[in-house]
Amino acid sequence: MGQVETALGSFRVEIEGPADAPVLMLSNSLGTNLHMWDPQMPELTRRFRTVRYDTRGHGGSVADAGPYSIRASAATRSPSWMRSGSNG
Repeated sequence: MGQVETALGSFRVEIEGPADAPVLMLSNSLGTNLHMWDPQMPELTRRFRTVRYDTRGHGGSVADAGPYSIRASAATRSPSWMRSGSNG
């Protein structure tokens, strides 16, 4: 597990699966963290390079005073995470 630094703060990220596989980004739902995907990971990581992360204000990601918005949430889904090939 690793941390990715963004303009909005630090986000917990986990990258798994074959490096040459198609990328599948998984986001957690409200009030959960990236572990909500644990039961599906064995199957998903056979075919995909999975990138799962804790959304802002959840799990191991930054929990600041905000403001929180859809635009700010979209900014955390940076393609650079997928290109990095690393775990933080």
